[in-house]
Amino acid sequence: MLQVFTNANFRMMYGTKWYFIAISACAILVSAWAMATHGFNLGIDFAGGTAVQVKFLEPPRVEELRAALETSGLGDVNIQKIGNADDNEVLIRVEQQRGVEATAGGEGGEISTRILEALKTPDERSATQAGKIDLNMASRTTLQEWLGTRLPNAAEVADAVVRYRTEHKGLLSSPAEIAAIPGVTPEAASLLASQSIVGRFALRSVEFVGPTAGKELLQNTAWLILLSILGILIYVWFRFHKWMWGVTSVIALMHDVFIAAGMISLTGKEFSLTVVAALLTILGYSINDTIVVFDRIRENLRLYREHEFEDIVNASVNQTLSRTMLTSLSLLMALVALLMFGGDKLNPMSFCLLVGVAFGTYSSVFVAAALLVVAYRRFGLKYVKS
Repeated sequence: MLQVFTNANFRMMYGTKWYFIAISACAILVSAWAMATHGFNLGIDFAGGTAVQVKFLEPPRVEELRAALETSGLGDVNIQKIGNADDNEVLIRVEQQRGVEATAGGEGGEISTRILEALKTPDERSATQAGKIDLNMASRTTLQEWLGTRLPNAAEVADAVVRYRTEHKGLLSSPAEIAAIPGVTPEAASLLASQSIVGRFALRSVEFVGPTAGKELLQNTAWLILLSILGILIYVWFRFHKWMWGVTSVIALMHDVFIAAGMISLTGKEFSLTVVAALLTILGYSINDTIVVFDRIRENLRLYREHEFEDIVNASVNQTLSRTMLTSLSLLMALVALLMFGGDKLNPMSFCLLVGVAFGTYSSVFVAAALLVVAYRRFGLKYVKS
């Protein structure tokens, strides 16, 4: 096996362990301060409301979009550019509207319609009110129904237009493209040239979550994390036959999750379901790493009964250090790539995983084992020797 540290003998479990515990205490305090003062930037999954993703032909100007949406009476609107710069995409989020029935087809549909209507230019609005169809906004069904009253081969033409639009990043760039679309007959091209427009944007997606569902989801998330930690506590307790091993491992796990959540709060990144998935993944990764270290400690306790407990723990951590570092570094490299190239949707999850894995590795080496030594000093060997 590849070795990062050959015959490592770092003295990590003696007086030095208090420095590591102090570092963890500082990180926890910063996280608690961030959560208490900043709170969480709850995503649409938890806060409730409507999120509309729109792709533009030209780079969108956020201030112009905000000014246009202010006239629609939607209240506070959050506009965020997403994806790469040449994607020309924005995510528009509107919080739950009071006094409106909270259903996806009710408020969600109404809000998205009002947003899209507000984003149109006066010319686009006049054209659609006059009965012309917007080829960048029309779904396949809408386009087929519109063509069906005017042409005999509506389905084939609608398929051809939607297929061409999909292959060109979801947008037609000009009316001149219509005649060149394979499958569009001259008759259909003539009709579309005179009775359709090519709008400046296309709708990518609409998401809606009611406030009740958001609160229930938030409560369920908290219960899910707590039950996961409880299950891990019981598992480690039975695996090592001493409850102190379970307690120290769970303290290390809570340390990792708490700091990862605190960094999400501090950076203002969106707290969404993907971040919850990341927190649960951190739990799984961290306990796996901690179990490897604990297993080695247990083995060495049986082999070297005459040695001091701190010496055995220190030797065990050094023996597993190469494995821990190699596993963590390979995972961290993948997470850095995901953070850099994964796009805005995955950015909060990637960041949370990156922080969690970094602190999970740190806690496995410096916190969980150190707490076991502290427990030994405080309660005696019978509480830690399995």
